[in-house]
Amino acid sequence: MERTFHRAASRLVSVLGLGFLLAGAAFIGAIPAAASNGIGVYVGYADSSHPNVTHFPTPWAGSPNVIFEGCPLTSACVFDAGAVQVINNSGGAVTVNSVAIHVGSCTFSGWPSAVLPNGGSLIVTQTAAAPAEGCDAPAQFDSSDIDTLPLCKPNGIQPVVDVTINGTTTSYTDSGQVLNTGGIDGGACSGNESTQWTKAGTGPCAGSQLSLTPPTQTHAVGTTATVTATFTNTCGQPLQNVAVSFTVPSGPNAGRTGSGTTNASGQASFSYVGVATGTDTVSAAVTNTAGTIPANTVTVIWIAFAPGGGAFVIGDLDDISGAQAYWWGAQWWKADHLSTGLAPAAFKGYENGNASPWCGQTWTTRPGNSSKPPKSVPSVMAVLVTSHVTKNGPVISGDIVHIVLVQTNRGYAANPGHIGTGKIIATIC
Repeated sequence: MERTFHRAASRLVSVLGLGFLLAGAAFIGAIPAAASNGIGVYVGYADSSHPNVTHFPTPWAGSPNVIFEGCPLTSACVFDAGAVQVINNSGGAVTVNSVAIHVGSCTFSGWPSAVLPNGGSLIVTQTAAAPAEGCDAPAQFDSSDIDTLPLCKPNGIQPVVDVTINGTTTSYTDSGQVLNTGGIDGGACSGNESTQWTKAGTGPCAGSQLSLTPPTQTHAVGTTATVTATFTNTCGQPLQNVAVSFTVPSGPNAGRTGSGTTNASGQASFSYVGVATGTDTVSAAVTNTAGTIPANTVTVIWIAFAPGGGAFVIGDLDDISGAQAYWWGAQWWKADHLSTGLAPAAFKGYENGNASPWCGQTWTTRPGNSSKPPKSVPSVMAVLVTSHVTKNGPVISGDIVHIVLVQTNRGYAANPGHIGTGKIIATIC
């Protein structure tokens, strides 16, 4: 009888254990992949009564790819409120069923659900036109004033954000106390309460910074230059879905403008084609409710090769700053010196087989002036430096070890009998 009882009990335990395992597996399987990967939750604080341009949460209402559930007419709204941003980089659309924020004795909730496309953001904050204290969400979200008496003594409360996506709820602890401004009434104790978006559980990372790269670059006229703006908070966390404006305020291409939206890395790029030689200054800026955040300026140097395409060439042993260069003529193979030996006599110094030549590339051309060199050249011209020239049938080719600027002398003509010479004044690459 006792053995029978033990056998029955053992079966019951096994069945229950299996049931728990199956239930657990079913629960795990029910969690949408999109809800468990690629979702970012950020916290911030918006204080428009004490504007601080680098601290005000950006993106905000009107930003690209943002669903904003807050006071709709932001120009007529006065914000004194916490804010939560949910960013979807899961690869597919998700439904944010609800967002609830627990701060001490208050729970802020009631914002409508939203379908968030991949790459999109949902921001929930105060929906009323003017702030007031209390737990009357979603109209009010003054999360810095909850349980803060005395006002300037930290209360130790760490807000908790519950985000429900596709029916699954995940809790995020605001251990940096961004939503309640350090557990004190920041407005009464320190003035401005605005805090830039900070990943929940870190920070606070109060401010933001916009940087533009690369510091300088050089391109041939007619090609494309690209600059990249990176927008982050002061902890280096990227800020996504922020509109960046670009402009060329000075230089040969002055007046060119563009715009971009920061990606998951906080980056937006601007590309443009140079139409004249010289040096451009390029700038970028981010504008939010409190003002404009400028980036550092960078430069783009535009140089000209031979007019109409192609480029002239000199030997690498003649690449000496300030020296005279022989870049075209019937005696190129004798006048230009290569570290690998003599060039074929058929090469006269002009190539037209590389539409956008640069250091490390190669070039090709045909013998003599059959490559159709230009009728004239500019007073300052970019010239290729080669270390070897080879001929294979009608095709002549070489490498590009450097590119230099040459101040050209008079006397050039497209006929190899009229040589092209000049002084080397700078090295481009």
